[in-house]
Amino acid sequence: MPHTVAILGTGLIGASLGLALGTADPETAPLGRCRVIGYDGSSQQLRIARGRLAIDDEAKTAADAVKEADIVVLATPVQTLPALMREIAPHLRYKALVTDVCSTKTSVLQWAKEFLPTTVSFVGGHPMAGREKIGAEAAELDLFKGAVYCLCPPVNATPEATDLATAFVETIGAKPYYIDPEEHDIYVAGISHLPFLLAAAQTEVVTRSPSWREMQMIAASGFRDLTRLASGDPVMHRDICSTNRSAIKHWVNESIRVLVEMRTALEDDKMDDLQSMFEHAKTMRDQWLTLPQNQRPGESDQLADAEIGTSISQRLFGNPAALLRGGKKK
Repeated sequence: MPHTVAILGTGLIGASLGLALGTADPETAPLGRCRVIGYDGSSQQLRIARGRLAIDDEAKTAADAVKEADIVVLATPVQTLPALMREIAPHLRYKALVTDVCSTKTSVLQWAKEFLPTTVSFVGGHPMAGREKIGAEAAELDLFKGAVYCLCPPVNATPEATDLATAFVETIGAKPYYIDPEEHDIYVAGISHLPFLLAAAQTEVVTRSPSWREMQMIAASGFRDLTRLASGDPVMHRDICSTNRSAIKHWVNESIRVLVEMRTALEDDKMDDLQSMFEHAKTMRDQWLTLPQNQRPGESDQLADAEIGTSISQRLFGNPAALLRGGKKK
């Protein structure tokens, strides 16, 4: 029997998931053959997803979509999840796996505990892949190929649920990476959420200038590349900021501190200090680029297979929340 997967939200990520599931080799994919049911509050997005063969069947409501599903994927903006969970809760199959694709995890796991029945399992998910474009029309078959896919099971997750979540991730060609929810939110704030804010800030700085009309005529690849993320979905990023405020604020403060150091060096004509910062930044980025694709420092089979009931961040890094208090990792 094929697995039935319900994808609630057929935008970029949801439709890309459907494409990946639908084209996976049923002979070798861990999930085998999948039937994909799609639902979206936008009938237009749903039609586009169906037209691109990202889903096999359309559902008129979220409740209808999940009734037959072994796996339910919540692929809507993070702030919509509480209402969506409440809507589908009475209609979920016994022992169904529910997961999500949102960029913040601590709040999502708390909502799942509060709103979903104990007869189902929830494993938080976040694919470290995406584009600045939105909608089913931007979906890509290979969007998740080789990408790290963060999985955040609650402490009471069953082995069957984590195994099914792993199989789901591997079927779409991604690499499962189990991580503590708090650690995820703090670190992703620095490497994913902050870049969007910096891109938006750069765009705001120059477009607010009275000279922007002239400046845009000579803006080239440097401006384009640095501000690419500013073309992302404003609602999605608003919701990310709303559900990860403390962590994002920490990295914004760190960015301000570095910018102040650069401004001081400019004011004091300390070009050697600036050069040292530039050299350090270049060295660190170049080192990162030499890592195997999507390799995480310290990752091993032992880490991937570690007991989920113990916080990964506690074992490896001490308490990551200390970062938000200005502390150091032990």
